[in-house]
Amino acid sequence: MGSTSRARRDGRWVPWLFVGPMLLVFAAFYLWPAVQTVASSFFEWSLLTPWEPADPETWEFVGLDNYRTTLTSGDFWNATVNTLIWLVALPLLVGVFSLALALLVWFAGRGSSVLRSVFVLPLTISLAAVGVIWTFVYNPDPDVGVLNAVLRTLRLDELSFDVGWLELNLGAWLSNLGHLDLGPIQVDFTNIALVLPAFWAFTGFGVITFTAGLTAMPDDLLEAAKIDGAGPLQTVRNVIIPSLRGPMIVVLVQMVIFALRTFDIVYVMTGGGPADDTMVLALLLWLQAFSFLDTPQAGQAAAIAVLLSATLIVGAYPYIRRATRSDR
Repeated sequence: MGSTSRARRDGRWVPWLFVGPMLLVFAAFYLWPAVQTVASSFFEWSLLTPWEPADPETWEFVGLDNYRTTLTSGDFWNATVNTLIWLVALPLLVGVFSLALALLVWFAGRGSSVLRSVFVLPLTISLAAVGVIWTFVYNPDPDVGVLNAVLRTLRLDELSFDVGWLELNLGAWLSNLGHLDLGPIQVDFTNIALVLPAFWAFTGFGVITFTAGLTAMPDDLLEAAKIDGAGPLQTVRNVIIPSLRGPMIVVLVQMVIFALRTFDIVYVMTGGGPADDTMVLALLLWLQAFSFLDTPQAGQAAAIAVLLSATLIVGAYPYIRRATRSDR
């Protein structure tokens, strides 16, 4: 009995031998930087005079002033509104369009592998490169920009109107495309023009995820629907879509997370302009931290990072909860 209980006690340490190195890596490269970012958000500092946890002489404690300054800043709320546009438009576009494409490819049967490869190809391109490509697509010169060349062919290149609450200027994709006035919130259409390249890049992710869900769907459900006399639309609405709730959650949560932290495309295509019309939270954070190295705004950047991370955690919680339940 003694040797058996001793062996059991010794065996308890075996899992930690495998998990321990990964926990150390997580603590060193994820947990400690996160704790340091949260702590630094309560101090005033700049990149040239950084806040050092082990050097109290660098501490200039300001409490919640960084959060108060951030939450009362017009730039922050402008970036928040633009980020909300991404938060609504990107998951909606990717979710609906990629689901429709996945269903078409799945029902098509022949050539489905070729079609999936076509939709997946944009995933192999970095988002910065996607931004550069679509900068040429949106170029105002019809001899360079594809969209303006199409508009010129259709004789719509000078189409514009302004009815007060709605303004639209076709062709000025990245400068003054127009806006929709919703009272307290003004939706600048240039943000939608920036969402489209991200939508183009991530549609393949949605197609792959939904196709995996369709492949894993039990054949008995489809056979039962056929026996009951359900048509294609009824089968999609009542059988297939309810069976794809898991993939839908994955796609929507991933797009929400990307929309909240989007940076590459906006930085490459507009840099937040014109006149901060396309400024998003991640880009505002970068500007606060790196644009003026000698000004004490890095603490405010840390505050934005904490607020953004908290929002990301809340947004990812449904996916994590569902994944944990499925593992059980």
